[in-house]
Amino acid sequence: MIPFPDLHTSDFAVDGPAARQAFIAALAEVPVTWRETCVHPLRGPQGEELATELAWLGPEDAARVLVVQSAVHGVEGFAGAAAQQDLLRLLARESLPAGVAVLFIHALNPWGFAWLRRTNEDGVDLNRNFIDFSARPPDNPGYAELAAAIVPRELDPSSVARAEASLASYAAKHGRQALERAVTGGQYSHPEGLFYGGQAPSWSRTLLAELADEQGLKRREQVVIVDLHTGLGPFGYGEVICDHPQGSEGVRLARRIFGHSVTEPAQGTSSSVPKAGLCDYFWHALLPDHCCFVTLEFGTFPVDAMFSVLRADHALHRSGPFDWSSPETQRVKRAIREHFCPPAPDWQQMVLLRARQVLAQAILGLAARGADAR
Repeated sequence: MIPFPDLHTSDFAVDGPAARQAFIAALAEVPVTWRETCVHPLRGPQGEELATELAWLGPEDAARVLVVQSAVHGVEGFAGAAAQQDLLRLLARESLPAGVAVLFIHALNPWGFAWLRRTNEDGVDLNRNFIDFSARPPDNPGYAELAAAIVPRELDPSSVARAEASLASYAAKHGRQALERAVTGGQYSHPEGLFYGGQAPSWSRTLLAELADEQGLKRREQVVIVDLHTGLGPFGYGEVICDHPQGSEGVRLARRIFGHSVTEPAQGTSSSVPKAGLCDYFWHALLPDHCCFVTLEFGTFPVDAMFSVLRADHALHRSGPFDWSSPETQRVKRAIREHFCPPAPDWQQMVLLRARQVLAQAILGLAARGADAR
């Protein structure tokens, strides 16, 4: 007997363009109210067109909206795209509750998805890009202290060993959480480094702001956003992470909808540490009183392994133009892809099962809010 026969692990595409085509094909099977293709100005590694695909299911004037977005961190988009396809398959069989709509944002960072990078076309971490660039950017003195160890100039064994020793020393002195905040919390001083938030709003951030304005999301009664990510936490577990301010209505709403599994970085209950410039903060500002933003984060491998694959990918791209088809390029790209989307069937099944559960909770929570209002 094949367990979970309705979980299609084949939804995990071979590359970004294939995921895009699969998403478009899945849309043909459901009643779409509207859809739009937002073409990115740059091309993929094979010269292919890159785009963010948008689709709205349900009444256009819905008071309550679920937003499901994927590939904020490009290479993490494989799991998010598969979960979006799975939800479309379910919605082909079952209708949405009255007054509820779903907005799909497929591959918000299509360049990173296609090039198998966690960053965007400018080397910017999109999930650190949502700050007020008219003000002084947040300081991260820990990153400045560790910059040479986080991204060594050379990746030979002795250089990496020295870098690892520096990171370990920092953790021993300040604690493991302090190390992770220094490295991953977001930095705006080292454009050549990891987790760099940029100096201006990115193409993807601008697109998101325009979309929210065009669809009048600020006027909706309630909006729940589920942002799909991979890389942090236990293998295969889908953690519901809430970065709303402690004690806020956003936290209360998250707990009403998603229950006791909700974690909060600010409380130290999450696999994630507090970070600057998150996409969450865009939605918090847009909908301060009637928004619930959660990250559904699927764990893969230890954080140290993540640093390793990100360093190798960073070294590849900082060296200038390279041959996409060369064995070394493919080795680096295979490693980063497999870190953020393990090719193990059990991991893929866990992703689809948990995503289905969390997205159903979101839809039912929105429906219940509508019933309460009546």
